[in-house]
Amino acid sequence: MAKLGMLKNIQSHMGTQDRNAVTLTVKDIPIGDIRIQGNVRTEYTEIKELAESIRIYGLLQPITVYADKEGYIVKTGHRRFMAYKMLYQLEPERFHSIRCVISNDYNIVLIQLIENVQRVDLSQVDLFNTLNGLKTQGMTLKRIAEVMGKSEKYIKNLFVGVNEINNNPELQTFISSPAGGTIQDISETKSVKNKQERKAILENRKDGKMSRAEMRKKVKELTATKPQKKETIKSNHQVKQRKIHVSIKAFPSQKKIIIYQVKSEGIEQLASMEKDLREYFIENKGKYFIVKIMPNKKEA
Repeated sequence: MAKLGMLKNIQSHMGTQDRNAVTLTVKDIPIGDIRIQGNVRTEYTEIKELAESIRIYGLLQPITVYADKEGYIVKTGHRRFMAYKMLYQLEPERFHSIRCVISNDYNIVLIQLIENVQRVDLSQVDLFNTLNGLKTQGMTLKRIAEVMGKSEKYIKNLFVGVNEINNNPELQTFISSPAGGTIQDISETKSVKNKQERKAILENRKDGKMSRAEMRKKVKELTATKPQKKETIKSNHQVKQRKIHVSIKAFPSQKKIIIYQVKSEGIEQLASMEKDLREYFIENKGKYFIVKIMPNKKEA
C-alpha cells in the first residue's frame, strides 16, 4: 500500500481553484491513503464485474473524498473504490492511485450537486438543473468535465443545449418527456435555423421515431450549403453574330481602299473587322494604305 507521506507529492491536475472560492480539487490519490468509514455499509454488490469494467475501459467517473488528519475518507463512489482496491492487488503498478474529487464540509450545496451529477440514473431534467447549479457555484466547464469523467469538448457541447433551454423554457418540455429527449439532441440541432424543421426533428426524437444517427443526417441535409449555379459559357458558334454594314470604295490608281461604316450594332464588331483588314493590308503593304474618314450623307 502507498504511504501517507506520498500525499505531499500529489500534484493537482487542475492547478488553482475555481473562481468564487470553490473549495474543490481533482487529484490522483494513492489507494493506501484512502479509507472507508466504519459506519458505512460493508456489503457491496457486483464488485468483480465493476472491477473488470474499470480494467477494460478505465474509471469513467472519479470518486469523491474529503480529507482528515490521517488521509482521505470516501464520501461517494464506495463501489468504485472497492473495485479499484481489488485491481490494485492484481496490478499494483497500474492501479496504485485513483482519480478523486476532494471536497470539504463547508460547501454542502456543491458536494450535493457533484454527487447528483455522478448518478447513473440521472434524468435529463435533473442533469439540466445540476449543470446549471454547478455553473452557478463557480465551476468551470473543464472542472465539470473532470468530476463527470467526460471530455471538456463533450461538456461544452452539452452546455450549448443547456443555454438553449435557459433562453427558451419551452424546450424543457422536450427533455421532460419520458420517451427520451436529451440535452444533447437540443445541442446538435441548434444549427437548423428553420424553427418548424427543428421542432419536427426534436418531436421525432422525443417520440422515438428517429435515431440519433438519423437526426444527425437530417441536420446535415438541412444545414448543407447549396451549390451555386454555374454560369453557362457559350461557345463561339452559340453567340449570335452581329452584322456590320459597311461601304467599300477602291481607288487602284491611288493604291487605297476607303471603308465607310454605314450601320453597326456595336463598335467592338467594327474594331474587330478593322483589325482583320489591317492585318491583311500590312501583309500586302506597298499596295495599299488605310485612311479613316467619315462618310457623307450621300454615300451613306
